[in-house]
Amino acid sequence: MTQLHTQSEARGFFVDCIVNQAQRDGVSLSDDERQMLLWSESEQDSVGDPALAQRLSAVISDADYEAKIAGLLSRCFAHDVASDPGRKQAWSKAMNILRKGDYYLLVMLDQSVGPKLKPWWRFW
Repeated sequence: MTQLHTQSEARGFFVDCIVNQAQRDGVSLSDDERQMLLWSESEQDSVGDPALAQRLSAVISDADYEAKIAGLLSRCFAHDVASDPGRKQAWSKAMNILRKGDYYLLVMLDQSVGPKLKPWWRFW
């Protein structure tokens, strides 16, 4: 199982997943789209460049970008769990670690796999 201990490692886990799934799907990710995956208000090594958000929104709407990334995450999750059902635990752990910070990536994670990682006894 993937060893994840820090928010940076958890973020890297998901960014790698997105990039790999995009390659499998033949979907291109621009440099700005990749950089936006690193956006955080809380992490010191994160991108916090307002010009990045402006450049990206000039090319793709926030809703379209979020749908694109959420789709890649959803397909990557399905691929990972189909390959190894134990990977679901790694995804859950990575999300729990990432939730300790303020990451834009969590918006897409919640849209795509959040409900699949929630324990059955939690209704909200």
